[in-house]
Amino acid sequence: MAEENNMDPGYPEDARGKLELVWGEGFLSPGGPTEVSRILGSKSISGCKVLDIGSGTGGVDVSLVRDHGANSVVGIDVHKDLIELASSRARKLNLENQIKYQLVTPGLLPFADESFDVAFSKDAIIHVREKEALYTEILRILCPGGRLLVSDWLRGDGDALTPMVEEFITASGHDFTLVSLRELGKILEKVGFVEIELEDRRDWCLKEATGELEKLRGPLNAQFLELWGGEATQDEITFWEVLVAALEQGAIRPGHTRAVKSTGAL
Repeated sequence: MAEENNMDPGYPEDARGKLELVWGEGFLSPGGPTEVSRILGSKSISGCKVLDIGSGTGGVDVSLVRDHGANSVVGIDVHKDLIELASSRARKLNLENQIKYQLVTPGLLPFADESFDVAFSKDAIIHVREKEALYTEILRILCPGGRLLVSDWLRGDGDALTPMVEEFITASGHDFTLVSLRELGKILEKVGFVEIELEDRRDWCLKEATGELEKLRGPLNAQFLELWGGEATQDEITFWEVLVAALEQGAIRPGHTRAVKSTGAL
């Protein structure tokens, strides 16, 4: 499992800077704190011990504690530089007692059974190849009655969409692995989750991505050119153009997933 559950090389400093300029400081995916709230939906995490899978630069974790009352958050990532950045953010905000970070290697999660009340992830599991193996591990580390709260980049159903999905992956520069919302639901059911909720977020993401592309062509263009030059700026615009086209066609269909670990009660 350790070898199969690989993640791609991640986000070097220039890539992080570009994404945070578009999506906001501390965030490597769209929506910021408002989207964190949407992922939670009606589920309260007040007083909960939370595991954040793929914690990135830490903006999510600040929101989980400050905005939603998590008792504690452990953020995990496979990239040392991201762990260091997120840890620095927590210290600057005097949240280091509530938010901790741990560098992990792909594979088994380094936590005992039933260690967390909530497993959260915002748009990071797209990097994981073996989804079933990861969700099996997530189920293991959750307490009975614990909740899975995840958003992720997903694909539409059907082989006809595969060329557009592949174009999106190539344009991203990452080794992404995408399943559909329907396939993800089947994975969660297979590994043992119950009360599974699946929410298609394609329409919202299309609106967001279209607005972001307009900003890259307009208000943000001068900053990108100054910081990264013409070629890199055009590469970023090209990626967003591909993203918008893939969303329009339904080849990319981000979604939210909520599920529960059974208490075992009849």
